[in-house]
Amino acid sequence: MLQKPKRINEFHGLIELVQALRGPGGCPWDKEQTPRTLAPYAIEEVYEMVDALEKGDDESLKEELGDVLFQVALHAQMAEERAAFKFEDVFQTLIEKMIRRHPHVFSETKVKNSEEVWLNWEKIKAQEKNKEKSSSLFSSIPSQLPSLQRAYKIGIKTEKLKFDWPNLEGVFEKFQEELSELNAEIPEAHYKQKQVLNSEQLNRLEHEMGDVLFSLVQIARHLDLEPEQCLRKTCIRFESRFEKMMDITKQESLDWSQLSNSQKESLWEKAKNLVSKATS
Repeated sequence: MLQKPKRINEFHGLIELVQALRGPGGCPWDKEQTPRTLAPYAIEEVYEMVDALEKGDDESLKEELGDVLFQVALHAQMAEERAAFKFEDVFQTLIEKMIRRHPHVFSETKVKNSEEVWLNWEKIKAQEKNKEKSSSLFSSIPSQLPSLQRAYKIGIKTEKLKFDWPNLEGVFEKFQEELSELNAEIPEAHYKQKQVLNSEQLNRLEHEMGDVLFSLVQIARHLDLEPEQCLRKTCIRFESRFEKMMDITKQESLDWSQLSNSQKESLWEKAKNLVSKATS
């Protein structure tokens, strides 16, 4: 039996824990993991942390921050095992980068507002990337991001580079244009009854649908809304309303499969009102 970490309220205690889990006599599952097998868990833990943040649940946030930190510790431990770098190197790299990217705090650089802070940040970041011989303007945006978030960050990047609509009206006009182009590609019969579309039609629709979604994301950006967060909240809201609707169906001994569309719509409105009252 291995000894438990003594300093459980310090980061060093977490390092000891991870070393024990990965070391002789440790956990078989933890010892089998690789950076690649752990990648999905890292993503999952970050989303759970975001969920706690959005709910304003500090108790859950405390736990989820710990789970994210555990992922960091695991990856750092595996890197040390393969002699790539050590825990201390992670801290040093992070702190040096933050100092370098905040010259207005740690040197004599003067800034007037957060806009200038961002411009300096991007300039310093670009200089760092040039050293790494990165050729893409968008290389700083992780390709693994959900597409809504990626489109949002692309918009922020091009906005800072002065390539953007001058106002919300211009973005709406672009959205309407893209929506019309999508509409033009949809076969008329498809509106009445779903048709089987050929690959060429699907390719054109995929292209136009992408343009519609991209322009919609830019509308959100011009409204200072984060589209991924907007859609995530809508999904949660829809789920709670739908589950409430099914609860009502069960409580009233109704057969869902036998209900008409108007009856379902009536149940939906009833569920919607109940959920709204419960959350208000």
